[in-house]
Formats: sequence, C-alpha cells, structure tokens
Amino acid sequence: MKLLLSLSFLTLIFFVQGQVEGIVVDSEQIGIPGAKLKNQQSGKLARTSEDGSFVIAAKENDTLIVSMMEFDTVRYIVKPNDLNQRFTIVLTEGYQDVQGANVIRKYMEGFDVGFLPPIRGVQIYTGTNAVIELAELSGAKSAANPREIFAKVPGLNIWESDGAGIQVGIGGRGLSPNRTANFNTRQNGYDISADALGYPESYYTPPFEALKAIEIIRGSASLQFGSQFGGLLNFIIKDAPNNTPFEFTSRTTGGMYGYLGTFNRIAGSKHRVFYQAYHQYKGGNGYRDNSNFAQHQAFAQFGYYLTENIKVRLEYTHMNYLAKQAGGLSDLQFDENPRQSLRDRNWFKVNWNMLAFHYDHEISKKAHFNIRAFGMASSRQTLGFLGKITQQDPGGTRDMLAGKFRNAGAEARFLQRYDFKRAKNKTRVRGAFLVGARYYRGTTTADQGKATDGSDANFVYQNPDDLEGSAFTYPSENSAGFAENILFLGNRVTVNFGLRMESIQSGSSGYYKQYSIHPVNLDTLAVYTIQDNNSLKRFVPLFGAGTSFRTSKRSKAYVNFTQNYRAINFTDIRISNPNIVIDSAIRDEYGYTMELGFRGIQKDFWIYDVAAFYVFYGDKIGLAPKSGTTYKERTNIGNARNMGLEVFTEFDFIKAFKDSSKHSFSLFVNAAYIDARYITSKEPNFVGKKVEYVSPFILKSGIKYKYKGWNFQIQGSYNAEQFSDASNSVLPSGDAVIGLIPSYLVFDFSARYAFSKYVQLEAGVNNLTNARYYTRRAVAYPGPGILPSDGISAYLTIQFKFAK
Repeated sequence: MKLLLSLSFLTLIFFVQGQVEGIVVDSEQIGIPGAKLKNQQSGKLARTSEDGSFVIAAKENDTLIVSMMEFDTVRYIVKPNDLNQRFTIVLTEGYQDVQGANVIRKYMEGFDVGFLPPIRGVQIYTGTNAVIELAELSGAKSAANPREIFAKVPGLNIWESDGAGIQVGIGGRGLSPNRTANFNTRQNGYDISADALGYPESYYTPPFEALKAIEIIRGSASLQFGSQFGGLLNFIIKDAPNNTPFEFTSRTTGGMYGYLGTFNRIAGSKHRVFYQAYHQYKGGNGYRDNSNFAQHQAFAQFGYYLTENIKVRLEYTHMNYLAKQAGGLSDLQFDENPRQSLRDRNWFKVNWNMLAFHYDHEISKKAHFNIRAFGMASSRQTLGFLGKITQQDPGGTRDMLAGKFRNAGAEARFLQRYDFKRAKNKTRVRGAFLVGARYYRGTTTADQGKATDGSDANFVYQNPDDLEGSAFTYPSENSAGFAENILFLGNRVTVNFGLRMESIQSGSSGYYKQYSIHPVNLDTLAVYTIQDNNSLKRFVPLFGAGTSFRTSKRSKAYVNFTQNYRAINFTDIRISNPNIVIDSAIRDEYGYTMELGFRGIQKDFWIYDVAAFYVFYGDKIGLAPKSGTTYKERTNIGNARNMGLEVFTEFDFIKAFKDSSKHSFSLFVNAAYIDARYITSKEPNFVGKKVEYVSPFILKSGIKYKYKGWNFQIQGSYNAEQFSDASNSVLPSGDAVIGLIPSYLVFDFSARYAFSKYVQLEAGVNNLTNARYYTRRAVAYPGPGILPSDGISAYLTIQFKFAK
C-alpha cells in the first residue's frame, strides 16, 4: 500500500511539474517563429519553432512571460486545462512598421520569394529588396541551378561557369556577373569573398541545400553593408530546430555525366544550447571533356544562450575542390561541338576556411546590439596553358597562378527604436536609429610562375624563390562607420536616410619580370626584374536616402537614392596574361543609384514588384582593344549609365478564387529591360556604345503546381544578345575573347514529392531542350575563349529526415 501511494505521489509530482505545449500567434492567428518564453517561477526558457509552436516545463498557475521584438510582451498564467491540451498565446504588434508583417511573411511562403520587413534584428531594410525562401523550392537545390534559385529576382544576369553550382556569378542592373564581385557577398552576415576590398570575388558559395534563405538588398539600405554598386547578397544558413534535441537529414543526388552529390546534416537544441553541422560532397565528370570535379563542404555551428536575452554563436566553414578545366573554344569550335576540349592539362584548386563569432544582445524591446567577428585563411590555385585558344598546347612547363587570402574583421551594430509623443497614448512619430562600425584588414599574396610539365594536378612551382612571372603582396585596411535612420510618419509614410564613412588603404609590394624576345627566332635575349611598390589611402563619404508611401495595408510605393564606390581590385592593377595589358593610370570607380518602385502582396494569391532604376557609373573599368596593337587593355573606359525597368509578379489562379483550396497553380513573370551605355569616354568611338555583359532584355517565366506533397515547376529563361567589350564588336576576335554573345532560351523542369515529413523525392531536368549557348567569353582562366554552358542534364534526389 505504501509503495502504491509513493508511486502515485511521484506520478502526481511528475504530472504537475511536466511540460506544456502551445503555439504563439499574432492577431491574425499566424504562428510567430523565434518568440521567447520564460517560466517566471522556475526560470525555464524556450523558443517557438518555425510555425510558432513551443514546449516548456511548467505547472498550473505558473506565469509564462512571452516576448518578441516588435511585439508587446504577454504574461500568460497556465490554467488547469493547459496541462493536457495544446493552448494558444496571442501577441499584439507593438510597432506600426510590423503591423501585418507576420501576415505578409505567411502569405509569401507559397511564392518562394518575398520582401523583407523595414526592421529586423539590427538591420534596416528599405528600397528594393528580396528574400528567396528555399524551403519550398521543388528540385533546384539538388542541382544547384542558379537559373531556378534566382528566377524571381528581377534584373539579374547569370554567368554559368559549371553545371554543379560550385561557383555562382550574378550581376544586377547591368553590373558584371564575374564571381558576384559587384555584390557585398556574405554568409550569416559576415564576409565570404577573397578580399572585401581588393579582390571581392566569391570562390565559395554555400550549399543551397543548407540554406534557409537568400537576401538581396539594393537601394539606400545597402549602405550599412558596404559601398558596392550591387548591394548586399547574404546567404542565410538554416537555424537549428527549436525544442528538438537531435535531427538528422540525409540527401543523395545522382545525375547525368557521372554526377553524385551527398548532403548530411545534424542539428538540435536543448535548453540553452543549440548546434548544427553538415557535410556536402559533389563530384562528376562534367558536361564537357576534361571537366571532372570533386568538392567537399563542411560547416559547424555551436550556440548558447548566456541569458534569455544574450546569445552567442561560433561558426566554422570549410570548402575545398579540385576541378579540371576544359578551357575555352573559338566560335568555329563551339559551332562544331560545344562539348569538346582542347586543353587537358588545366586545373583549378580552391581551399576555403572561415571562422565567425556572433554576439547578440536584446537589451530591451526597443534596443538590440550585435557584434560579429570573422576571419579567413584561404587559397586558390590555377595551373595550365594560358595561351590563346587558337594556339595548341605545346606541352612542357605550365603556368601557375597562386593566391593566398588572409583577412579578419569585426562589425558592431546597435539599433534603437524610439517614438515622439504629442500627448499621452498618442504617437506622432516612430522610428529606429542604427549606428555601427567596421574594421577589416587583409593580406593577399599573388604569385605567377612556371610549374610542372605533366598533365596531373601538381601545384608546385619549379623555381619558388625566383618566379618567372611575378610575386606580389597586397595589403588592405578598411575602417568604416555607418548610420541609418528610419522614420514612420503616421500609418503611411516612411522616410529613411543613411551615411557611410569609409577609410580605405591598399597597396602592393613585389616584382614582375619582363622579357626581351628576338623578333625572328623568339629566343629570350634578356630578362628584367622590375620592383613595384605603392600605397594608396583615401577617405570616401557616401550618402543615401529614401521614402515610401503605403497605398494599402500590404502595398507601397518607394523611391531611393544612394551613392556607390568601388576601389580598384588587385587584378585591375597587376596581371600577367598574354591576352590583356593593364592601363598604368587605372583608378577607382564611383557613382550613384536611383530607383522608383511599387510593390505589394494580395493575400496568398498575388505578389508583385515593379521598379525603374538609374545607375551612374563613373570611370567604369572594362576591356577594350588597345589602339595600335593586337592586345586588349583593362582601363577606365569612361562614364556609363544603366537605366531600365524591372517587373516581377506571380499570380495563383486557384488561391485567387478559393483560398482554402489545397491545390495551387501559379504563373510567375520576371522581366527586365536594361539600357546601359557609355556617355563619356577618352575614346570617342566608345561614346554611345553599350556596356559589355549587359543583356538589354532578360525574361524568366514559369508555372508551378502544388497539391499536398506534390510540387511541379517548369520555367524558361531568356537573355537577349550582349557584347563582351566596350567597342561592341559583333565579329569575334581570333582568340574568341571579344565578340557578340548571342541570345539564348533555356527551359528547366523540377519536381518534388514529400511522402511524409521524413521522406521526400526530388527530380528535374535542366536545359530541357538541350539548347546550345554560352554566357561569357573569358579573357583568362577558366578559358580563354567561349565557355559553353551545360546541355541537357537530369537528376534524382532522395531525402530522409529523422528527429527526436
């Protein structure tokens, strides 16, 4: 009897001190992710998951304090019925800028793309912005197809360097797509490019399978991230799941041309701790001959809540890959067979390592502080024959270029919300002020010389202490302060303005060699070693401003102005390449961007964004034929202006008439007209010519059908013809570096079926019609010459997920 009473008593204790389950929603009954819950009596903490649900230790009459930045705090007392059933806690929006924002977020889930709220965390978002939500994409993540991933972001021109998404090259509004160098490219808010100032090219792209979203910020709000003309491109890694101690995801993809991809991730959270780690492998033979590759990526994150309002995270990222490069083709060779390769000794190798630390402090409902510190130790190496594509590889020693990137930086941000009250409980003006500072220091080394004479991937110099080409060290240092303010005037008008002050110091130190060649027998007569050392410091103030007018609860018109600046890159001032020469007087680029737009969303069936823009690009750097020679010169060609119109819309024909339907059938159209021309130039024949690598008309359009676990999409991508140089040469040069890039139309199909939340299948076909086309003419690696895009390619992915 005593034993029975004891067991009953223990059971009662366990029951009353057990866990309760519920969901936190907004005023329109939509779940709020990331809300904090604290048991006032026990001090136990919890966070809501993506759908707003939570689990927390509590007993009857305990008080749960529920809070979320931008919402009013609620104190909820646990009732007897709450102990054995799921209950709901409602939060009310506390600031006008987020009224309806959670509803809009929910509506945008069906479109895979949407708009960012004006304020989130320690960042202010205004002007043109887009967030790509990857959770519901059909199959594009498996194939890493940038045409599908970025299909709904207007005005993007995409370079296709490989068929596996190893490197992504995008440019917007007439800017060069070369390794996404015109964007400030980040992962989870910190820099991932080789050198943010001197060499902002991105050799690393995180796995799309690991991403939660991709943010693209343009307009005045982009000043808080940097001075780039393109704005911000931020890859956001998935969060560790809340209230789940362990989750395992495994994805395996097989495809044509020997492609095999695997992705495995573990993640979880328990009390104050959260963690995740993943590994991805990609390997294949490639579409063309001599284009096999193997890539590994790994990521680890560990986080801890020091208090309910202070969170720290440590992240490590590693990527390495080795790829054989097929080289470029001439126009005739491309027409004969785009899969052929005339280079079988060219290789490319990358090793990327990044470490980042985040400190987040929600000081109050109105104040938020963040510090992110980051560092990189990475390298890239190219090996092969650098001669023109019209020259046969003679064998013998190969050219090798090696770069090492060492940099570190820190960025601090503080955001304070405020309001001015005219009378009690009557608010006249609300707003938020963001202030921040950044320090960055980097060192890049760039060496060029002769390497082994074999055909394998042996990245070893023959004379490392006396290179035949050049050896340079490029130090860079950057200090920046920035401020952004946003005002909400009444319920309709928003005004924002920002300022950024940049202090930039860069330089070079090293040598290069010049060779005196006999004009007849081509023997080397003399070798001259030339020392070259310089340093340049400049102070750059930049300003941006904008305003918006809310025409309805979920639509607004906006206008923005922002100044831009691009410091000359290391590759702008020093390169040893037989195809190009460098103008010794080359200098920094500058300019500004203006935009006028209108965007909105109607429930869950219609989303739209229309924007007109004008970009002034001063002292634009480009490639042009050098007068009196057969060389191409990299120089400040002149001043250019890019102007155009961007339109994106998606309409769901079923949801428009029956929003409760489980079926969804939508059509999206993403179109951009861009007129980019040189308006002044030191070369009179360039004035009025079109800017290189700007397609005047870009169209991406597709249809998507969803029903329960099924998801199908087919889309077409069209780019009008574009030029590869400032002289607008239509006829190709003999080495295929200069010439017209013809228009092309490509179709992609992808599908997904979720058997359950644990198992799903994905499949697709890229370049469905096996179109022959190319997106670029390379002046050096991975060319030179025409780089054919991949033909038809099919893939199949199976995913398993386990959670405990």
